[in-house]
Amino acid sequence: MLVPGLDENLLSVGQMVEHGYYLVFGDSMVEIFDDRSMENLLAKVSMTGNRCFPLSLKYANSVAMKATIEESTWYWHRRFGHLNMQSLKLLQQQELVYGLPEIGNANRICQDCAIGKSHREAFGKEKIWRASLPLELVHSDVCGPMQTTSIGGNKYFLTFIDDCTRMCWVYFMQFKSEVFNIFKKFKAMVELQSGYKLKKLRSDRGGEYTSAEFLQFCEEIGLERQLTVAYSPQQNGVAERKNRTIVEMSKTMMKEKKLPWRGSEYSCLYPE
Repeated sequence: MLVPGLDENLLSVGQMVEHGYYLVFGDSMVEIFDDRSMENLLAKVSMTGNRCFPLSLKYANSVAMKATIEESTWYWHRRFGHLNMQSLKLLQQQELVYGLPEIGNANRICQDCAIGKSHREAFGKEKIWRASLPLELVHSDVCGPMQTTSIGGNKYFLTFIDDCTRMCWVYFMQFKSEVFNIFKKFKAMVELQSGYKLKKLRSDRGGEYTSAEFLQFCEEIGLERQLTVAYSPQQNGVAERKNRTIVEMSKTMMKEKKLPWRGSEYSCLYPE
């Protein structure tokens, strides 16, 4: 039916039914649902005097319904597991992902990336200061507990390494609490035998090195303490590497000769 002067659109009930909508007429009104479940009511229209059901529609701004490029960019950034923006742009430019839209420049920081991808910067490769005199700086570290207790009941070993000569001393212990007494004996021995004074001691912040009596003793004799930052074994690299070398050599010798670990640790010091 063609009505040139008609200024209203006619809504076909038949076409709505064909497209899956469900209409209920009754009590001088019509209710329009999106399907037969009648869970989502789309419209409720009252009948007028001329037996028509005028339906007034308000159209939302289409721009508001469309995601901006920036919002789309962040959506795909999250969808690809928070992939960095440059890689996203590369995927889009080379058309490696079907349906990937234009990736814009991100003008804000992804807080989830800032937290989830944070890491400690690597230590620099600059030249490290080296002592020029014996006992000017001594490195120390405790290794253990070992899986197997030695015949003497020891589970740990304590190392002292002179920074200048790289001379190494190893002491075996049953408990970490023995470190302080061993250190006092070590200090007295090396100072008497070498004629030099121990000036600096570098170690980690383990409780065996930071006890009140240990710190007070060092303060009274004027010994400078160099304590590494927590979780930074690189700052005490000399002692850490020495321990690793000793343990690896010991395990190899134990495997070959079936020796207890205490004997093998002593043997490792001679080739070095």
